Amino acid sequence: MPDDPTKTKEDRKRVSAAQEYEVADLADRYDLSRGEAAALIKRYGPSRSKLDAIMAQRFYG
Repeated sequence: MPDDPTKTKEDRKRVSAAQEYEVADLADRYDLSRGEAAALIKRYGPSRSKLDAIMAQRFYG
């Protein structure tokens, strides 16, 4: 799903597994490999807030 510059607010709510820089950003933020980050997106979906909550549980739960 390509980024649409007219829908930036909605676009920031999701992580696109098809865009390498977004997968890399998620991986860097949580010290994961890119493969692990892509697997998380595939398993739990592209919602950035959901992925952040899942990672918070991993570190603090």
